[in-house]
Amino acid sequence: MGRTKLFSDEDVINNVADVFAAHGYGGTSIAMLTEATGLGKQSLYNSFGDKQHLYLKAVDCTTARYGEVIALMETAPNGMAAIALFFDQLIDACSSKNAAEHSCIVSSGLLEGIADDAISANLCSKWDASQNMLVQAIKRGQADGSIQNTDAPADLADFLMTIVSGLRVSSRALSQTHQTHPTQQSRQTQRLRKTVKRTLSILSKN
Repeated sequence: MGRTKLFSDEDVINNVADVFAAHGYGGTSIAMLTEATGLGKQSLYNSFGDKQHLYLKAVDCTTARYGEVIALMETAPNGMAAIALFFDQLIDACSSKNAAEHSCIVSSGLLEGIADDAISANLCSKWDASQNMLVQAIKRGQADGSIQNTDAPADLADFLMTIVSGLRVSSRALSQTHQTHPTQQSRQTQRLRKTVKRTLSILSKN
């Protein structure tokens, strides 16, 4: 008879995902993962695989967390409202005190340039899925009249994805500079919201 697990797979992967999101693939050690999960190295490997497999599970876990956001976007009254909601959720994450929420595991993983074919393919697939989500919202907005910009939806989605990456980097840089001062954190959030406002205004222009 197999030994009964004394831990939840979901909880372990969630903790692993937070560590990878905060520190990146190269910056995360097995010691950090064992500390975060409370499992020994062998238990972690036996249950979930090596570091590569843990990272792949972490990427899937992190992107699955956005399922609720996608559902909310689909119920938004129009395409522009869906995109505005997407950016509202992004600003909330960027303004969080949780270091893991400041960084998108997909964009940071791509920037890190992880030399692993399986990881690269997974990250690219997740990036493409996010871009396609925005493409669909833009098409919807152009059809319902909430988005006046008539540029190709794929081109506009590329632009929005670039802004998303920039917001993530800016939020981390600003939080490291003003990480202990609430007033500065509030100003940081306001700066990010101004950037989003300017971004959305481009979608409103013909």
